[in-house]
Amino acid sequence: METADMPFGQRKLGRKHIKSFASGIVHMFACSAQHYAWLAYQHWLPTVTIDLLDLRIEPSEFDIERNRILAGMCQRTLFRNFEQLAPPGAVVSAVLSAHFGIDDYSEDGRSASIGRSVFTAILTDDRGKEWRVDHAEERVLIQS
Repeated sequence: METADMPFGQRKLGRKHIKSFASGIVHMFACSAQHYAWLAYQHWLPTVTIDLLDLRIEPSEFDIERNRILAGMCQRTLFRNFEQLAPPGAVVSAVLSAHFGIDDYSEDGRSASIGRSVFTAILTDDRGKEWRVDHAEERVLIQS
């Protein structure tokens, strides 16, 4: 049966899909995290954490408009995904973090990069189960 909320052929998703939501968000963030990586290197702060429900970025050195744009895109994607969950399924916590390999800096005149960086998304459902996805990049380009 087709409704305005659920077009024909779509059905609500179970909790097991929360892990795929986390995977999509962590990959989305990792593909566009060059400015976060640059700030990590510049401030010598290897870790950033983003609360995707409240859109809170810590430490404060990372909480700038340019970074809030990417965090907001991840948040909106996540909220669209949450709408697909079958009731009573819900996500009550969504944390995205990155640990940048700032101690492995390299520059070749055209570009700069840092070493192995690990991106993590942890979504917690209404039953308290954590759905965690880690994504590693061996080199991350950095840009100012």
